[in-house]
Amino acid sequence: MSRRVGAPEPRGEERRIPSLRWRIVGAVALLLVATNIAVGAVTVVAYHGYLVGRLDSELASATRRTSGRPPASLPGRPPDWAPSGAPTAAPTPGGSTNGSASQPDPDNTFIGAPGQAANTVVAIFDDGTAVLAGYTDARGNQHTLTTAQQRTLRQIQASSTPVTVSLGSLGSYRAEAATAGDDVVITALPLGDVDASIIRLLVVIGSVTLAGLVIAVWAGAMLVRRSLRPLEHVAAVASSVTALDLERGDTEIDARVAAADLRANREVGQVGTALNQLLGHVARALTVRRDAETGMRTFVADASHELRTPIATVRAYAELTSRTQSPEEMRRNVMRIGNEAVRMGNLVEELLLLARLDAASIADTTPAVHGPVDLTAIVVETTMDARATAPGHRWTLHVDPEPITVTGDDAELRRVVANLLTNARTHTPADTAIVVSLRRDADDVRFVVANDGPAIPSETLPTLFDRFTRGEASRSREYGTSGLGLAIVHAVIDAHGGSIRVVSDDARTAFTVTLPVRP
Repeated sequence: MSRRVGAPEPRGEERRIPSLRWRIVGAVALLLVATNIAVGAVTVVAYHGYLVGRLDSELASATRRTSGRPPASLPGRPPDWAPSGAPTAAPTPGGSTNGSASQPDPDNTFIGAPGQAANTVVAIFDDGTAVLAGYTDARGNQHTLTTAQQRTLRQIQASSTPVTVSLGSLGSYRAEAATAGDDVVITALPLGDVDASIIRLLVVIGSVTLAGLVIAVWAGAMLVRRSLRPLEHVAAVASSVTALDLERGDTEIDARVAAADLRANREVGQVGTALNQLLGHVARALTVRRDAETGMRTFVADASHELRTPIATVRAYAELTSRTQSPEEMRRNVMRIGNEAVRMGNLVEELLLLARLDAASIADTTPAVHGPVDLTAIVVETTMDARATAPGHRWTLHVDPEPITVTGDDAELRRVVANLLTNARTHTPADTAIVVSLRRDADDVRFVVANDGPAIPSETLPTLFDRFTRGEASRSREYGTSGLGLAIVHAVIDAHGGSIRVVSDDARTAFTVTLPVRP
């Protein structure tokens, strides 16, 4: 088979897999054809039975008439079963009767007697020998049965049940045998009209089935096409998303399945709703990835900056130490180098802690806990240390009389309390009132650090717990903070299944930590 040069070769899957529309139409067409065939078969069988039953009734009447009108005289034997006083006559070759018995004619007027339908076959057998066998056609002409036809009729046994026989060129007949003395009288009616009626019925059923099939395929194709149009819209929405350049950071996916298509039908609505939800999840995931990449770049830049400053200080003081001969200056330079080394060490420890907490969060695993932690003791000890470090602030401590114990990591929870207290004293001026409270509610533990110092800028609040975020981005790092303290607090509290929130205005700033009570 030749193929046009330059024509694209259709893919195997496209050649083998028909569309859903035509599969539905084909299934409906097959069901329609099967239903029509079943109904037609039942109708034909029932109608054929009805016609044959009516023909059998006519055959029974014809048999009774034939048995009651025997020939007046038959050659070679007296009509012992004829009614007394019946005239005797033999048919002449012309079909008429006369009084002579010496010229018997097999075409007796007995065949085609009044009341018999055209083409009614009548045969009389005496001990298996055909005495009379023939029929009269619609024009009144009488005909004699052939030997083969007589042989077929001879096999019929006298009974009350008609049988169907084939008489060669005459076609199929319904025949019934009756006894009259020693003779067997067989009467048969043609099945031609029955067969013709069945053929006409089959033609009607076939024509109706074909016309119905054509109409059903056309209407089904239109209906399915209209029903699947919303699904085509869903596919178009999905295809439009593939055109977006997601690799280059295009996170805006505005394509959605329209509400009208969602209401078209339940199946398309389910697919469209699922696609809309998927696109929403993908858009959010891309946004999160973009923000994560941006945050990572910022994190790396800030971490590099934080480490570069102490490293530069260490290098500067190391060079100064190498150039001086004064023991006092050398001791002072070594102290500054040591302080910067401690600062770098703390920063590295904080970064490692955040990395470990991030790994546990990504893997969705619970951080290692070492058992019950006396939170009351931690809060009291850390507050006393902060009071000693910043005596210029006014410190107030409120704790429940009964010790409060939670399940967690002692070192990490101690870091949370210390970071919040350090944040409160570092970013507020002297004589600021700082209130520390710890209490247990019915289902959780609340730890609050509040102060009446300056409010946190409103633009800083949304990113306050992000890494390397400071209260005033434009201000120099006069307090020596790394900007990781609140990020560590948030990560530790989240790892322990708790939460932290902050409220700040001109009158009060409060950090509230909520931890679950575990048995």
